[in-house]
Amino acid sequence: MKAYAVGLISRKFLETMPFKPALSFVTITATISILTVAILAVKLCDMKTEKESLSHNMAIDKKAHNNEISEILVRYDAVLQQNERLEAEIEKLKNQTLQIDDSVKSSYQSSLNILKSNISTLTKETDTKSTQLETLNSILKLKQQDFENNKREIEKLNAKINQLELEITASPDSKAEKRKLKASNVSAVGVRIISEKILETKKTKNTEQIKVCFTLGENTAIEKGAKEIFIQIINPKANIVSKNKASVEIKNKTLFYSAKTSVNYEKDDVDVCVFIEAGKQHLIKGNYNINIFSGANLIGNTNLLLL
Repeated sequence: MKAYAVGLISRKFLETMPFKPALSFVTITATISILTVAILAVKLCDMKTEKESLSHNMAIDKKAHNNEISEILVRYDAVLQQNERLEAEIEKLKNQTLQIDDSVKSSYQSSLNILKSNISTLTKETDTKSTQLETLNSILKLKQQDFENNKREIEKLNAKINQLELEITASPDSKAEKRKLKASNVSAVGVRIISEKILETKKTKNTEQIKVCFTLGENTAIEKGAKEIFIQIINPKANIVSKNKASVEIKNKTLFYSAKTSVNYEKDDVDVCVFIEAGKQHLIKGNYNINIFSGANLIGNTNLLLL
């Protein structure tokens, strides 16, 4: 661009000059020199501009390079410090490892010594226990022999017991026992009646009657029908509690009783409750025996405590 400008100036210069058929050599030479100087000046200017631009760029690059070097140095210092810390930590870990190793070795040696001692003790105990085991085996064999002998004796006794049970079952007494009534759930309590209300009491002075309840159990071996039941109440002084003394002769025996009742028995369980008038002269503090009879057979009993 600049060379074009110089050429344009030269052309303008020639156009302004008066044209002559024969120019002198000096004029031509001067013109060429001027043009050459102009071209050189332009090139020199360009070179100066390029040099300034290059110097500017070099300064920027140098500054950037210096910044990078500074940053690298900073990072290098940081890495060195970190390496120093790591080396210190590694050294510390080495020391700790040596301490732990020494501790483990010491503990292992101590444990090994204890284990050896225990093994020695166990060996001695094993020898002793082996002797004891042999003794126990000998005793066990003797006990087994005794057991076999006793087992045979027990089998013989069981055979005799079974034979006796068969004989007892077939005996008339056993059959008679099966045909007896049984009274269960026997209970007794003192009561007083106020305005047709029955009030239970444990106090002797408030007791007017004694209520006795029981259950005649199911028995298919007994015939159906009315069964006469006698209730006997004996006070702490061994006297029969009764408003009127009563007794009955059964199988050449005299049974004194406090009350009697007739129960319609149908071979099934039947609940019975009887209220017995108690003479005040027979009611004292203490424990009373209540017996239930079917004929001459005692079929159930209980106790009553009056305060």
